[in-house]
Amino acid sequence: MKRSLMLMMTLLFASIGIATAQTLTVSGTVVAESDGGPVVGAYVLVNGTTLGTITNDNGEFSLSDVPADAKELIVTFLGMTTASAPVQASPVRVVMKPDQNYLDETIVVAYGTATKSSFTGSATMVKSETIENRVATNVTTALAGTAPGVQVISSSGDPASNGSSIVIRGIGSMSASSTPLY
Repeated sequence: MKRSLMLMMTLLFASIGIATAQTLTVSGTVVAESDGGPVVGAYVLVNGTTLGTITNDNGEFSLSDVPADAKELIVTFLGMTTASAPVQASPVRVVMKPDQNYLDETIVVAYGTATKSSFTGSATMVKSETIENRVATNVTTALAGTAPGVQVISSSGDPASNGSSIVIRGIGSMSASSTPLY
């Protein structure tokens, strides 16, 4: 009886050791290629699982209970290309590159976004260079005349006042506001 109890205890401790050896903790940092600064809020996922986390204010992440047979981490962030890194126990450093095409194809509409190809409305882009080269006291007046159908109406004669409103293509609704969402 004593021998069988000892054998059972040995098997129990061996199985606990095997179970804990099958997972590991992976930690590291996600940085931007352009300046080497941390990428805050990047999503780090263990490929082939649902195990993931988000980087903190320093671009750091830590994943515990990662399966020992996991091979790759997938890192995604809005405006950057997807990056991958091998799963390893020591600190992992992931460098993310900017995705130049992503922002060119995205249009912000109301409270969401749409891709350029699926957008069916009218959209105009005002580049920062256009606004920089204008003589204006504020951004609202700098937008006047930059896009067709955009009217900037000043509610005061004071050039330094911010009492301006923007109307796009006239008044479109009798009961709703005609000012754009910005």
